[in-house]
Amino acid sequence: MNRLAVLLIAVTLTACSASPSQTATIPGISQALALAHHRSGPYPITHVVIIMQENRSFDNLFYGFPKADTATSGYGHGVKYNLQEKPLKWGFDPNHFHYQYLEDFDGGKNDGWDRLIKGHTASCPYLPTDWVNHPSCWEYWTGKVYQQMAFSYTMQSDVQPYWTMASEYALGDHNFSSTNGPSFGPHQMLIAGQDGHASEVPTKMPWGCDAPNESEYYLQPGQSSPPEFPAAFGHEVMGGDPCFTYATIAPELDNASVSWRWYKQPDPTPSKKEDSYWLDAFDAIKSVRYGPDYKNVVTPDTQVLTDIANGNLQQVSWVMPHGGASDHAGGGSGNCGPAWVTAIVNAIGQSQYWNSTAIIITWDEWGGWFDHVVPPLDQDPQDGVYEGLGYRVPLIVVSPYAKVKYVSHSQHETASALHFIEKMFNLPSLGLADARADAYGDIFNYSQKPTAFTKIPPPSNYTTCMTQQNAPPETDY
Repeated sequence: MNRLAVLLIAVTLTACSASPSQTATIPGISQALALAHHRSGPYPITHVVIIMQENRSFDNLFYGFPKADTATSGYGHGVKYNLQEKPLKWGFDPNHFHYQYLEDFDGGKNDGWDRLIKGHTASCPYLPTDWVNHPSCWEYWTGKVYQQMAFSYTMQSDVQPYWTMASEYALGDHNFSSTNGPSFGPHQMLIAGQDGHASEVPTKMPWGCDAPNESEYYLQPGQSSPPEFPAAFGHEVMGGDPCFTYATIAPELDNASVSWRWYKQPDPTPSKKEDSYWLDAFDAIKSVRYGPDYKNVVTPDTQVLTDIANGNLQQVSWVMPHGGASDHAGGGSGNCGPAWVTAIVNAIGQSQYWNSTAIIITWDEWGGWFDHVVPPLDQDPQDGVYEGLGYRVPLIVVSPYAKVKYVSHSQHETASALHFIEKMFNLPSLGLADARADAYGDIFNYSQKPTAFTKIPPPSNYTTCMTQQNAPPETDY
């Protein structure tokens, strides 16, 4: 008799011996029944873990990966640049705001990478906020060294755990960010399939309802005055707080009795009693931030390792990185991302959860790094503006039901993770980017015998990284 059957018998006997009012309060019954109901469905996956890292294009992180679509060179306004190898901890951080995407994309020619936007010119007549819509105001970093910067890839030895996971399980080489801006939007896509048309990152931290008098750029239909981009790309307008009232997956999970947690890094200023910081998508959702569901947003992010060890992993988990472990470019970001992800994957792989889990590892946006694949344009269903897709970001799927040693060339995107959760737990679609996105259909074989887990060799800095989990938090954009 398997463990699930024993659990169901125990739950049933306990429930039968209790009154209806008592049954509702017996710990674990509702979750066990929900789990049993789900296991009776077509999918063997009852735990989904989404690990979202930061700011890497596919060409930057998986340069030369066997059978994957990568490039060794690219073009900047007609000049060919060979990609240069750089360490993960390289101190340079390319511009990756929405307006830099427009420069990189260059109307579909994909050759704006040699012009990194430094800011606006002093003589710009469109200050203080409208300058982002006017390339005539953009000031670029000058010199060959800066023209070459975006054409870089990460040393394989620095990210070997990612390559090992991708080699043993599944790698997606046509996975795109669901938005064509920086980090705020993609994290909203994980939970809502929309971002309220937010096109940049908020001006203050934490991002969302906890930062009063915060401002954000929003994409609107039409052109700026005077127009400098086609109307289909919209134009950016400065607006107010990104504290939204739109629907998310949270109530759908609750209604289906599917447990969930969002793990985030520690508050950098606990003395101020702030409840959130960066990369807390639910902080921007008013009903969650000020409702009972916010108990599911936990800190520190390393709590996920404790939950796995204690048999308390929720059915859906989103895991955000702490300082130094995000893979974000820049000298202060460290190189502990591969160690951090390895710790989570090995913890799950060596636990009771392995045979029921899908681990989705992805990166939120391109970070300004060159990628040779021109992202498909997709109109937002609400306003018709091309708000996506953004450039390719890596996707690694680690699961006993992922195809072995598989490179997926199918189109996926950030919101595919949301669609996948909806599919696994039979939840209704939110009807936006999740409806557009696939659910990793070609990556899984749900009828295959579960692949036995083999421990991912940790990187050489693993011990150091895992003893510095309280490193200073990052201030991402």
